[in-house]
Amino acid sequence: MPATLRLELDEYRVTSLRTGLSLALYEVTVKVGNDLFAFVPTDERRALVLGTLGRARQQFPDVDLYGFHVMSNHLHLLVGAESLEAKAAFLAWFLRELARRTNQQLGWTGPLLVRNHCIQIMSDAHAVQRLKYVMGQATAQYLVRHPADDFFPCSTPALLHGGPIPATFCYAGGDPIDCRIHLDRLPCLADLSPRAHRDLMWQLADELAIEARPRRKKAGRRIPQPDAIKRLPPTTRPRTRDRSPQPPVHGDAEHHALWHEAHAAARAAYTRATRAFQAWHRDPTQPLLPWPACTLPPAFAQRHLRPGPA
Repeated sequence: MPATLRLELDEYRVTSLRTGLSLALYEVTVKVGNDLFAFVPTDERRALVLGTLGRARQQFPDVDLYGFHVMSNHLHLLVGAESLEAKAAFLAWFLRELARRTNQQLGWTGPLLVRNHCIQIMSDAHAVQRLKYVMGQATAQYLVRHPADDFFPCSTPALLHGGPIPATFCYAGGDPIDCRIHLDRLPCLADLSPRAHRDLMWQLADELAIEARPRRKKAGRRIPQPDAIKRLPPTTRPRTRDRSPQPPVHGDAEHHALWHEAHAAARAAYTRATRAFQAWHRDPTQPLLPWPACTLPPAFAQRHLRPGPA
């Protein structure tokens, strides 16, 4: 049995505005091994990333692309695919070519990307929320003040201003191929005019900037200069951060509250059970059950030995 089961839920499917196919929507996250800054947004790396993604779009025209953002050590894609096989084929080609060409450009060898993490979009509101999340990557990490200032390879300029994203792809010894990236519109926004759609994207971008401003001031972070980020060596790694033990939750605010409440209840139950076991283990009036042969007691049982004769 595989370690991870790939399931496709049929509760929420949409019709592509471009191809007319019935699609399931996914947000895909891919990280660079060891958190290395392999995708520092230099001009060469931007051209490589956009060209590879544009060529992947040409190779797999039945896959919709609604948004993307490539940070220094990870990337996000918001895609729509008719089946899991179609999504897997698109990701396999794009990630393989991206890793191979990046390694060649940097003079590296070996695996570059770790296994991707994918969630399925389950509602119209969820789709818009994940598109907003993808747009706000650089803003959330205090690298730009507003998504309109984003200088990473991303779909934000096309969402805010319209039009395709210029990109070229070149095979070894071949001529450059024009593979500009045309973004697909989310089916839930099909009724909006082009002007109304751009206004909505600007509204989302303004909300991201407003939400990030107080957090940035509280953290005492300053917006770095783009040239300073572009000069970072690809062997750079991010600062270590104390992450919350709570599992990441992808969904709306109601889902966040439910999952965090369940996590807090499970943590409290585990704490009560651990303290009860330790109290029992220290109490000499309670019978001491021997551990089964060829097994080791838990670490806290070894630390808190029962008083009395051995």
